[in-house]
Amino acid sequence: MNYKWQNAMVLLLALALLLTQTAAKFSDKLEEAAQRRSANIHQLDTVILLSYILVLIVIVVTSWFFKHYHSRYLHESALSLIFGLIIGFVISYFKLGLLQSQTYDVTMKNLTIISEPPDYVRLEVKPEGSTSKVSFHYELIEGFYADTKSQNEQKIEQKAAFSPEVFFNLILPPIIFNAGYSLKKRHFFRNIGSILAFVFIGTTVSALATGFLMLILTKTFGMGFSMQELFFFGSLISATDPVTVISIFTELRVEADLFALVFGESALNDAVAIVLSNIIDGSSEFLASSPSVYAIVISTVKQFLYVFICSLLLGCSIGCLNALLTKMTSIHEHPLLECSLFVLLSYVSFLLSEVLGFTGIVSVLFCGITQAHYTMNNLSQESKMTTKQFFHMISFVLESFIFCYIGVSIFVANNQKWNYFFLLFSLISIVAARALFIYPLCSLLNIRRQPPIPPRYQHMLLFAGLRGAMAFALAARNTSSENRQVIYATTAAIVLITVIMNGGLTCTVIDILGIKHGSGLVTERDGVDPSPTGPIPTPSLAPSGGNPFDKSFLPRKWYNFDANFMKPLLTHATPSLEQTLPPFCLPLARVFTSNRQRACFLPHRPESDDNLLVETSPAIV
Repeated sequence: MNYKWQNAMVLLLALALLLTQTAAKFSDKLEEAAQRRSANIHQLDTVILLSYILVLIVIVVTSWFFKHYHSRYLHESALSLIFGLIIGFVISYFKLGLLQSQTYDVTMKNLTIISEPPDYVRLEVKPEGSTSKVSFHYELIEGFYADTKSQNEQKIEQKAAFSPEVFFNLILPPIIFNAGYSLKKRHFFRNIGSILAFVFIGTTVSALATGFLMLILTKTFGMGFSMQELFFFGSLISATDPVTVISIFTELRVEADLFALVFGESALNDAVAIVLSNIIDGSSEFLASSPSVYAIVISTVKQFLYVFICSLLLGCSIGCLNALLTKMTSIHEHPLLECSLFVLLSYVSFLLSEVLGFTGIVSVLFCGITQAHYTMNNLSQESKMTTKQFFHMISFVLESFIFCYIGVSIFVANNQKWNYFFLLFSLISIVAARALFIYPLCSLLNIRRQPPIPPRYQHMLLFAGLRGAMAFALAARNTSSENRQVIYATTAAIVLITVIMNGGLTCTVIDILGIKHGSGLVTERDGVDPSPTGPIPTPSLAPSGGNPFDKSFLPRKWYNFDANFMKPLLTHATPSLEQTLPPFCLPLARVFTSNRQRACFLPHRPESDDNLLVETSPAIV
C-alpha cells in the first residue's frame, strides 16, 4: 500500500511540475506577445503623430507661400482642410494603420482557446426592445466604443482618430482663451451692445429657427428625426467660427467696427451654443415629464442663465485672482514663474468650471478677457510678450490641426452616416435662420445705435457665418445612434463647405459690397476713428461720457466704477484706492495699494476729477 501511495504521489508531483512548466512557458509567450504588441502600437502611433506634424509643417510653409503672393482664395483653414482630406483618402484607400492583429468573438456558451492575448475583442449585444444587434470592440488599451463597420475599418479609425473629449479638454481651451486675451477692447466695447444682442438673441433665434425648419423638412420627407435631435443640431450648428474670416479681415485691414461685430459675435456665440446644446441634449427626462411647453421654456431659460452667468463669474473671478496675485507679489522678478502661473490659472478656470457642472468654454473666454484687461498690466514686459506670442502661436497650430483632422475624419471616421437630403436641408436652414435674426435685429438696434449698422455690414455678417471647430466637436461628442451619426457627418460637411467656399470668396464679397479696407480706409491715428459715416475726431483718452460715439451705453456706465475701483484694486493704476474710496474704507484701501501705486501718488490733485481720470487712469481701450 505504501508503495502504491508513493507512486501516486510521484505522479502527482510530476504532473504538477509539468503544469507549472507549461504555465511558465505560456506566461512567457503571453509576455512576449504583449511586449511585441505594445511596441507595434507605439511605433504606429508615433507614425500617425509624425504624419500630422509633418502636415502642419507643410500647412505653415504653404500658408506663407499664399500670403507672400497675396492669394485671395486660399487661406490657412482651407489649406488645412484640403490636406486633411488628402491624408484621410490615403489612409482609407491604402488601408494604412493596420497591425498584424487578431480579433476574437466573445461567446457566452463556448470557450475560445487562444495561444496569446488578443488585440481586439468583439462583443455582440442586443439592446432591450430592439431586433438588431450592436457590435462593440474592446482594444486592450483603447477601450469600448461602437462598431458598425468591418473590423479593418475599425482598426484604421482607432489609429487615425481620437476621443472628442480631447477637443474639449486640451485643444479648445487655448483657442477660446486666446480669443478673449487678444480681444481688441476699444472697438469691442464700443459695439458691446450690438455684439451681446447678436450673441444672446441672435444665437438663440438661429438655433431655434434651424431646429424648427429642419423639423418641418424632415417630417415632410419622413426622415425620422426627433424634435430633441433637431434642436440639438440647431444649437451646435449656430456656433460660427471666427478663424477664417478674421484672418482675412486682419490681412485686408477692413473697417474696425465690422471687424469688432464679426469677431465679437463669433468669439462669444460659441459659449452660448455649447450651453444651449448641453441643455437640450440633457433634457430627455424633463421633456417626457413636463406638463406644458411653457414650463419647458421657463425651465430652459432659467437653466441657461444659471449656467452661463455662473460660468462667466467663475472665469472673471479667477482672472481677477491672478491679477491680484501678480500685483501684490514680486513674481514679476521671475518671468518664467510669472508666465507659468498665468497659463496654469487660466487653464484652472476651464477645469474648475467643468468640475462644478458649468461650462468651461464660457469661463476660459471671460477669464481671457479679464486677464487682458487687468492681469496683463501687472506683468513684466518679457511676460507680456511671451504670453501674447505663446497663445497666438498655440491657437494657430491647434486650429490648423482641428481643420486638418476634420478633413481626415471625412474618410476614416467610422461613426459618420451620410444623408445628402439632410445635408441639403441643413445648408438651406442655417442660411435662412441666420438671415432671420441679422436683418430684423440690426433694424431694431439701428433705432438707437449711433452710428447705425449699414446694409453692407449686415450682408457681410450673413456671409461670415462659417462653421468650424466648436460645431464639429459638439457633434462628435455623441454618435451613439444613426441619427447622431448623420448629424456628425452633416456638421463635418458644413464645416468643409463653408470654410472653403465662404472663406475663399470673402475678399470678393468685400469688394462687391464696397467695404473699405487697406489703403482705402482712413487709419485710426491721433484719436481719429474711422466709421461708416466718416471720421469723427475724439480724444484718445476721453472721460466717461465725453463722446457718445466713443463707447456704447454699457461701457459708459461701467467706466467710472472700473477706473475708480477695479483698476486700482487689481492693477498698479492710479489714482489708488486710498484716493478713490471713502475715508472709512482707508484701512482696507491700504492693504490693496501697492508700493508702486504709492510711489506714483500725486501730491497736488488736478483742479477737476474729470481731468484726473483723463491724465492718470487707463481707459478701456
